[in-house]
Amino acid sequence: MATLTVPSQPAYLIVCRQALIGAVADLVITDDQLDDLKLLLSEACSNAIVHGYDNDPDGVIEIEFRTSPYEIEVAVSDNGRGFPGGRLPDQPGFGLSLLHELSTRHSIDPQRPEGGARVSFARSINR
Repeated sequence: MATLTVPSQPAYLIVCRQALIGAVADLVITDDQLDDLKLLLSEACSNAIVHGYDNDPDGVIEIEFRTSPYEIEVAVSDNGRGFPGGRLPDQPGFGLSLLHELSTRHSIDPQRPEGGARVSFARSINR
């Protein structure tokens, strides 16, 4: 497992994507699979910045990367305000729709006990 912690600033999204590329460097992964993972990661981090921290640049986003020969799992956590009411919206937005569309599996903790939210997603590879 590898962990990256970045400020809640849009300029750091490229750092997050580069870390993802590094995490999968030893795996056999298609360009399309990598593009899907980068899109999911970008959306999860952007949502933490915009919705979790309300664009406050002083927040922190933590990203965990777990890999196996057949799957990569990414978890994005923030200590912001979490989802409104501590629950997922009835109508998912763009980011949540992408999770359903592009990931093999995913989970969302809309309100962590320590504050903020956690979004994790996994994508099968080599198949």
